[in-house]
Amino acid sequence: MNFKERENKLLIDCEKCTKQESQHCGDCVVTFLCGDTDSTAVVINLDEYRSIKQIVAAGLVPPLRYSEPIRVF
Repeated sequence: MNFKERENKLLIDCEKCTKQESQHCGDCVVTFLCGDTDSTAVVINLDEYRSIKQIVAAGLVPPLRYSEPIRVF
């Protein structure tokens, strides 16, 4: 997955997600946990991300469906 990692934090920018405003957006852990993000970025630290991965694996919340577009140079 493509994340911007800074100082042990992950920046998930819904504005850059290729799945924004699709059926997958409503079934994403970011939308589930944060509600309507109003297209703002969400920053979580790596410990929080590891915890989210565990509750996703347990089937308690939907997975992270974030995907940035592929840039060709």
